[in-house]
Amino acid sequence: MKLLEDLNDDQRAAVEFVDGASLVIAGAGSGKTRVLTYKIAYLLKKGLAPSSILALTFTNKAAREMKKRIADMVGERTARYLWMGTFHAVFSRILRAEAAHIGFSSHFTIYDSSDSGSLLKSIIKEMKLDDKQYRPGLVHSRISAAKNNLITPAAYSGSTDLLKSDNNARVPRIHEIYHVYTERCRMADAMDFDDLLLQTNILFRDHPEVLNKYREHFQYILVDEYQDTNYAQYLIVKKLSEQHQRICVVGDDAQSIYSFRGANIDNILQFKNNYSSAQVFKLEQNYRSTQTIVNAANSLIDKNAHQIRKKVFSEKAKGQKIKVLQVYSDIEEGQVIANHIADFKHLDEYDYQDIAVLYRTNAQSRVMEDQLRKNYIPYRIYGGLSFYQRKEIKDVIAYGRLIVNPNDEEALKRIINYPARGIGDTTLNKLLECAALHAVSAWEVLNQPLQYNLAVNAGTAKKLTGFADMMKVFMAQAEVLN
Repeated sequence: MKLLEDLNDDQRAAVEFVDGASLVIAGAGSGKTRVLTYKIAYLLKKGLAPSSILALTFTNKAAREMKKRIADMVGERTARYLWMGTFHAVFSRILRAEAAHIGFSSHFTIYDSSDSGSLLKSIIKEMKLDDKQYRPGLVHSRISAAKNNLITPAAYSGSTDLLKSDNNARVPRIHEIYHVYTERCRMADAMDFDDLLLQTNILFRDHPEVLNKYREHFQYILVDEYQDTNYAQYLIVKKLSEQHQRICVVGDDAQSIYSFRGANIDNILQFKNNYSSAQVFKLEQNYRSTQTIVNAANSLIDKNAHQIRKKVFSEKAKGQKIKVLQVYSDIEEGQVIANHIADFKHLDEYDYQDIAVLYRTNAQSRVMEDQLRKNYIPYRIYGGLSFYQRKEIKDVIAYGRLIVNPNDEEALKRIINYPARGIGDTTLNKLLECAALHAVSAWEVLNQPLQYNLAVNAGTAKKLTGFADMMKVFMAQAEVLN
């Protein structure tokens, strides 16, 4: 097939095998994305319907790039029907279609980390807990870890090991917070990112007819960066693929760095045990790096006790030796780096735009910036706030969220006094407390403050109903537009 002429022998073998489970071990710079995109194009050329192919990635950027490459090969009209995206994007789509089975509406809100943090902060305050001891970030990470291991609030409360761990960490009431947090999310018709995976597993577990529908629908499944999957992701993929076993996972155990987020390297190491007839393909040629860099990486990874053996090589020039510099402070580190960059520029070896400085934590950036400024070296920081994390953008989105889902308490809290309309924190807290007391949403109380005996004066009640009336106008307009 002419499509495969651009591939090397190992890449071509991985692409052409489509009759069962396959594991593609792709070393760094070995053409992993190329194999995935060509394999999907190959399946389409062989007659598989695009809507029957499920391709799961770890970032939206990876999904966009893959889809564009595939569209260039098979045409936009065909590529648009692929089920391709991140785990969260794909399974939120399924959850919206099947929401009634799990007690949510199809327009449920998805909470991002700031929404979750805000809700947890409120719960911690309501429970009169010390927010220095029960930091929202810490609480969220423990709840997230539980969800990624499919541990529900009830299971958490019944786990001696988890309760002991929390007790040792001096946060013995995490299980109570988890329970309240889950109830509040459900009351707000909202899920956080971890819920998208937890609820998909619950959906498939409790409704086998739904699982069978998607098993039959997805005739071929591909997973990128398989070494970074957690237990919840692994189980979803296993449930969907275990009958037909038409699955291809691509990854590299040597590049597994997300265990702190729940990634389980055993998912890739034990793939052959889960799919006994699986074929293993190794992409060992690095097209990106010099042989010096590849040799250094090989020598380090060779120390791993548990690994899938491979020998990565490069046909590029040997390249310069790797320099390791030891410094005694962050200030000295910044000085050394700035001096090196100045020397490169002075000797015309590199332009500033050819040089990248990578640092492990954001806290290191300030000292680095100070030294670059002292040396009059221009720079640009990457990885700051994304467009959608800017306050004004989150505010506008919160209006849209409340229009679609009036029970979204976090959206309501964000915009009820933005722009300023004389509804302060005291009034907002009374509104939330009243809603909690009557086990209804804040929106319900907002619309009928007198019926729920909301303890505010007539002027404040008028401001609240004025906000509610404005939102109802927006909701009516949205219905017309929809």
